[in-house]
Amino acid sequence: MHWQIMQQVEPQVHDIFADCDDATTRYCILSHRWIKGEEVNYEQLKDLVKLDNVYEILNWHGYQKIFKACSVADGLFEYLWVDTCCIDRRSSSELSEAINSMFRWYRNSTQCYTYLHDTSDFPTDPDLASFPDSNGWPQWFSRGWTLQELIAPTNLQFFSKDWKEIGDKRSRATELNRITGVPVRVLTDGLSSYAPSFAEIMSWAAERRTTLPEDEAYSLIGLLNINMPMLYGEGKKAFQRLQLEFMRITTDQSVFAWRATKVGSTKGGESTNGGNIQETCWTSGVLPESPFAFKGCHDVIQMAPREFYRSLSISWESEDEGALAEGGDCESLPAFAVTNLGIRIPLPLRSYYGCPFVFRVALACRRRSNLTPMSIDLAAFGPTYYRYSGADGPIQPFPKNRRLRLAYQDETPRGITFRLVETTALHKFRRCLVFPPNTRSEDGSLKLSSTNPLAIVVYANASNAFFAVACGYCFGRDWVHVICDEPRNKPSLYAAQIYKRTWNRGAEYARLMAEACSGKTVQPYHVKYGDLLGTTWTVRIACGGWERSNNRIVAVDVVELPGSRCKTLTWEPMYGTKGLVKADAPCLMRETLWFGGRLDGHQIEGSHEIFSLAPTKQEIKVGDYGVIARDSAGTFEYRGNIFEEPEAPNLKLRSRTNDSPLNHVVTSKLVSYGTRLPRPSENAGLVLQDPKLLSLPNTRRILDLLKQLSTRTRDFSLVTSVVQCSACSLTDDFKGRISTQTRRYPQIWQLDVRNATTDPQTVTPLYTVATPWVWFQGELDRNVATEYQDIRQVNRFNVIKNYPPAHHGEFRAAAVEFFRAKFGVEHLEYLVGKITFFDHLTSFSRNVSGSSSDSLKPLQESRGEELVTELVEAMIRVTHPRGDKWLSAVKKLVCRLQEITNTLALEASASFLKDIRNSFPGKKETLDSFIKGGKNNYNIVEHIRPLVEQVEKAQNKYYASKDSSEQLVLEEDIVGKILEVFRKGISLEIQIVVHETLHYETTVGSMDLPEREVRFNCLKIAGEFLEDVCSEVPHDDVAHLRRLMANAREGASMYELYRKTREERKDGGIGDAWQQIVQDTSSGDTA
Repeated sequence: MHWQIMQQVEPQVHDIFADCDDATTRYCILSHRWIKGEEVNYEQLKDLVKLDNVYEILNWHGYQKIFKACSVADGLFEYLWVDTCCIDRRSSSELSEAINSMFRWYRNSTQCYTYLHDTSDFPTDPDLASFPDSNGWPQWFSRGWTLQELIAPTNLQFFSKDWKEIGDKRSRATELNRITGVPVRVLTDGLSSYAPSFAEIMSWAAERRTTLPEDEAYSLIGLLNINMPMLYGEGKKAFQRLQLEFMRITTDQSVFAWRATKVGSTKGGESTNGGNIQETCWTSGVLPESPFAFKGCHDVIQMAPREFYRSLSISWESEDEGALAEGGDCESLPAFAVTNLGIRIPLPLRSYYGCPFVFRVALACRRRSNLTPMSIDLAAFGPTYYRYSGADGPIQPFPKNRRLRLAYQDETPRGITFRLVETTALHKFRRCLVFPPNTRSEDGSLKLSSTNPLAIVVYANASNAFFAVACGYCFGRDWVHVICDEPRNKPSLYAAQIYKRTWNRGAEYARLMAEACSGKTVQPYHVKYGDLLGTTWTVRIACGGWERSNNRIVAVDVVELPGSRCKTLTWEPMYGTKGLVKADAPCLMRETLWFGGRLDGHQIEGSHEIFSLAPTKQEIKVGDYGVIARDSAGTFEYRGNIFEEPEAPNLKLRSRTNDSPLNHVVTSKLVSYGTRLPRPSENAGLVLQDPKLLSLPNTRRILDLLKQLSTRTRDFSLVTSVVQCSACSLTDDFKGRISTQTRRYPQIWQLDVRNATTDPQTVTPLYTVATPWVWFQGELDRNVATEYQDIRQVNRFNVIKNYPPAHHGEFRAAAVEFFRAKFGVEHLEYLVGKITFFDHLTSFSRNVSGSSSDSLKPLQESRGEELVTELVEAMIRVTHPRGDKWLSAVKKLVCRLQEITNTLALEASASFLKDIRNSFPGKKETLDSFIKGGKNNYNIVEHIRPLVEQVEKAQNKYYASKDSSEQLVLEEDIVGKILEVFRKGISLEIQIVVHETLHYETTVGSMDLPEREVRFNCLKIAGEFLEDVCSEVPHDDVAHLRRLMANAREGASMYELYRKTREERKDGGIGDAWQQIVQDTSSGDTA
């Protein structure tokens, strides 16, 4: 046989290779596992007799396969097709045609010979010892290309490694189903008798491997009945193209029904949450990178349009099927629109409580054993929706259909590194835990990626107070958040709580940071504050790094801000941060404010710094600190040197000398600071001899020293570098320019310039000055200051408390309306009826004789006999199983509740809604136990009167104080306690009314026991519904007010804390610059 082949090869090649019509020709085809380096290709077989190693090739495993297959087919078939030698792979067009036709060629073959080269018998049980790299089965069953070679042929025979027949596809269908997951029906009757979903087909290929990543996709073309060009070199994008091509010809939504399991995971693909797909990644595009993501989708089937919308309306409790479909069309599924911006398709969805940009989306597919449609979670980032996993919590009850733009995949870098920089002097806070531990690298940085996307760093002090910094990576973007409002607990439990909470809300944090930093590359650093409750401390985190870099620096600091009015929770650009500070530098510097403006700038070629002329009457050294005088010359007033402080010797610090040569010509220009300077040849000003640059070391030791000195150097400026030289002189051009500026520049300033640049003894003509961020105490938010002043206006609070004469009624009405708006009373009244606390505040706060119960009578009797408030009516409409207007009632209620989230009604603990919820019966409570616990013991007077007295005392101290810093902290106490008066009063009234209302519903309102049971069950469901609403995220716009209320509720006085801190500090001051800002802010207070 060998010699017959060789004789036919020469001279007539066409006797070996022939072009045939696969539709009309009887031929057999070979399916086998390729062995690297042992296969015979088209060129080798064509020129076999010409090759020098012809006898070596004859012994190759690949040639022997061809020879044996020919022996089996001899006498039965005229033609045999083998993929190794019947495709000229040198021709890309022929290769592309062959791959697109492969499934058809196998399907049209009369007989397929499948050669299992590594077994003597057909496998019936997995054998991991013999086949460790292919899940315990012969290698043929683990290869990507052999899937279509198994399914396509009508007749398929298996041969052992000795070419003995060991069965055929039909007789071995049961065993093949166990090995491959392909249904028996498909194996016996082919795909024409069965229409599997995209997800099911991909599940068959999930654990198969190919040598080239592109072949993962190309080997599936025939199974999906699509065609696409071959682009070897595109890698994983080939599978993305496969999915997009499939979407162009189908409406099969199971293409999204995958789970993001890491490659190599041993976890099965079965869903653990009903019909929902569970994932391990956080965010990604909607298209996976390989079929492996569909592991476990073997029972996913498509749903017909009517079946889908009917089942979904039942599971989502929607009264109108048409509302779930675009345009109300329930007779067809929407088509995919594939664009360069993403995949556009309308889908039904519901949003999560507490995660306003995360949605549960239903798909028109289900598992065979479950009639409920499958669903996935998506998160909106701008106009684009990404796959989102791990969302946990209640989902809003009414659905809608929305046209979505789905992202193919994250197009940004696959990972990010966060380097957290903190000093050793964080008011005794220390980093105590990183969660999860595998995100921390050996150098202490956090390394995050799309598969390891979140890390929580917990800081604690000796008194068991915590705060946490969360670093995340989702949507291909990095973000940072600070959390200060969690309850005290063990660090490990605290970290786990924060991790779960942050994972749920990561989409919102990423969006907020992206909005703050978008398009602001000139400011590579941004800052955020978080107040530690019950203290005068504020956590400040600065995050920086250029947008295109994969490295971020996060500077963590704890600063004392008496009477804090800094913006919290939102990111603000760090304006004035020195642009030349590298992203990995721990010592961030803020450009010093020059009163009157900086009008000179000097730059040495070879250095990126812009220098100022040094004072003439003092020697400037690196490490000098002081203030810029408020004169027109901007004189630097020396206060000390950080290297001469008592804390410095222990650190062994000294200034750093830059030994690189500097140009002796200095570019100088008398312009506004920040204007770009011209080239030295165009505008030379100073000439230096033997210049050298000395600068502040950029190290953690320096950062520690600066932080230790921050309590007595607040808002001072620091000399960060100086230029020293043996001689310095002015150019004639620069002298002329100075002389022409007599009217613009004070004469003394001009004289200083001349003296500084003409005296041959001057060795330090230039210097730079900046304010370390650890010394900067933050800027007061004037909008917040104005709001504080509005709340604490003595006439506004007193006009409600003291019932002024009738002719002042309009002032009282305006004051009441002011606080009603703060707490969203209008929306609360939708639930509980009219709130009358404002009308009765006088009786609660004045020293009125009589019992507490007498003081409560006006409040309770104001309801009269109308105890059945709109609360219960709304709840029964929502929860009654036979309600005709269920959906409209829910929509109306949720809209009201969402309005509450923008007010103080939903503060840090969701107080008002939880008060309502706690008045409802619990899940396990019975009607009898609920009735027995009927009598309430709420005493509004004993809660309100002490708070009112505290407000009056704090107001007296405020107006008696002459210290502006004391006034700031007293103002916080006043504002917090005033708000707590109204919060507590409204809350208690709500509890009283709801409590009595619910007992009326279950006792007096109906004497029929079955009816009372029905109403009671409705109220239990209503309570669960309110519990879901309580998970809503409080609005950031009132975060500063929530903090003050929390302090008042905990009995923490900012005034007492400030006095204690000031007594412990020897100098007792808060910095000249801070004092000036305080005075400027307080000067407009006319209350």
